[in-house]
Amino acid sequence: MQTLANNNQVIPVSTNGFIRLESGDTSGIKTFTKMDKVDCLQAVYRRLFKDNRNIDFHHNESLDSAYLNGEITTQELVRELICSDMFINYILATNSNYRFVQLCFERVLGRPAIQSETFQWSSLLASEGIHSFADKLTTSDEYMAAFGAYQVPSRRSIKLSSSNQDLPALPKELSIKRYQGEGNQAQFSFVGAVNPLWEGNMPPAIIRKLGAVITVAGVIEVTRILLTVAAGAVTAGHM
Repeated sequence: MQTLANNNQVIPVSTNGFIRLESGDTSGIKTFTKMDKVDCLQAVYRRLFKDNRNIDFHHNESLDSAYLNGEITTQELVRELICSDMFINYILATNSNYRFVQLCFERVLGRPAIQSETFQWSSLLASEGIHSFADKLTTSDEYMAAFGAYQVPSRRSIKLSSSNQDLPALPKELSIKRYQGEGNQAQFSFVGAVNPLWEGNMPPAIIRKLGAVITVAGVIEVTRILLTVAAGAVTAGHM
């Protein structure tokens, strides 16, 4: 299955500040240091796991090792990470198939999916499963032309609002619900506002005492009204 043509104002790859580990000549792939590969490895994780800022939490040790040892290419790493339990549990399982397809297009192909692509690839995902979906997406003509086997996927469309930002792609409230485990960052570990002027997030003693007085006064007034009503009812009953 190939991706469809669209009018998403694609940015030429050559001007997009990409990261790749391939030489420009036809003699093959250049030699590169392990540090180069570590940088590319981190870039791939940042690209795929945008919803959570704690990228280290998502690392797959076996895939990392295979990539750093030259056993798999960047393209194969992307494909295998899409099929990984972490990606399935944190991205696929927490979104509809339509939304999942949209996220994969943005993160893997670097552009938004048009509606027909969303329907087409959602159907593929439902009928053939995640492995077939990942394989066909990363071997599509568009992916190979844009990134090849060694380039880290990057933003190619100006229509992606948060494509190149290391910020949650979801609203904060949804991110809190999604990431309750150890991979969640401290900034999502609480819900509610904190007043920096209140020590221990507690109002001053005078305010607490005033609140208690108002509460007691309210209870007394309500009780008085109820007794008045009851007394009136008893008096009316004897008339």
